[in-house]
Amino acid sequence: MPVEAKQLEELGFIKYSGESLVNGVIDAGSAGSALVGLDEAVRFFNSQQSPDLSDLQYDIPVQTRAGSWEAVLVAGAAVGGAFALGYAKKAGEKLAENDFKDIGLKDALKKSMAALQMLAKLVKHTRRARGWDRVRVEPSLGQETVLVANEKGEELPVPLEYFRWYQQVPPRLLARMTSVVRSDRVLTIGVVKAAGTDEITIVEEEKLLFDQLQEDEFEEDILFPELTHGANARLEGRLIRGSEASNSVGLEYMGHVINCVPAQGSVRQYKPALFLRCKVEGRITRHAKNRFVADRRPTLIVERVVPLEADGQLGLFAG
Repeated sequence: MPVEAKQLEELGFIKYSGESLVNGVIDAGSAGSALVGLDEAVRFFNSQQSPDLSDLQYDIPVQTRAGSWEAVLVAGAAVGGAFALGYAKKAGEKLAENDFKDIGLKDALKKSMAALQMLAKLVKHTRRARGWDRVRVEPSLGQETVLVANEKGEELPVPLEYFRWYQQVPPRLLARMTSVVRSDRVLTIGVVKAAGTDEITIVEEEKLLFDQLQEDEFEEDILFPELTHGANARLEGRLIRGSEASNSVGLEYMGHVINCVPAQGSVRQYKPALFLRCKVEGRITRHAKNRFVADRRPTLIVERVVPLEADGQLGLFAG
């Protein structure tokens, strides 16, 4: 029995429109790529909200409709069973509305769709698919967002929680969706809010921004070869990011970001120095990932951080 429209709540959508889409007809290959891309992106952001959702088999509820060609992310009691199917089989019980870290199914999907759209905005704003902290990232006056600047100095406010998630985004997460864009076919990503629909469009000239390879693939074999394994180093740069999850901070140094790990204790000790220019002292390791193969990027085991500027600011640490 079909689900009545009134039983479903629309949370967001991806839509392709243009002269080539007569009566909402699209080729099967493009439709398949778009739907798989939407599914992958929503699952990634769901897993960021709750690790439990990384290992479960469940369905993402989507409803397609014509006009242009549109795939709508929906929620409601009628689709809850499909979404919860994997969990129910694994746990032998019905998925509760707030079973994952105090978030319900509808809330998880809505937040994932919002994070997906904000990622698209961030890529368009900075014209890069990763490495946004190479331009400039600063905390906003409030603690819930960061301001990400582009090369023109224009700032985009990004929710702090989303920005943390974006540090873990797989390469080309949105590439399946954007690959369907043509000169006569525009992609619109929309989020449904109480005040109306928030939309962003992606045109053919922008699609390559979402298909960039990892920055490491463009680097020379060894970055900063003078920073040899085991050597003591004293580097000056700006601490531009911090993560308690990995217990590390990033040091912007000569146009690159060097990962820094404290020799002792937590990275929270460096919180007052985040976003400031600092002198960072420590020991270089070239075997942070593999003791048999040298890393292309050095890692600094930090012994001391000395701010070279006054007036510390709040950072990106989970608190």
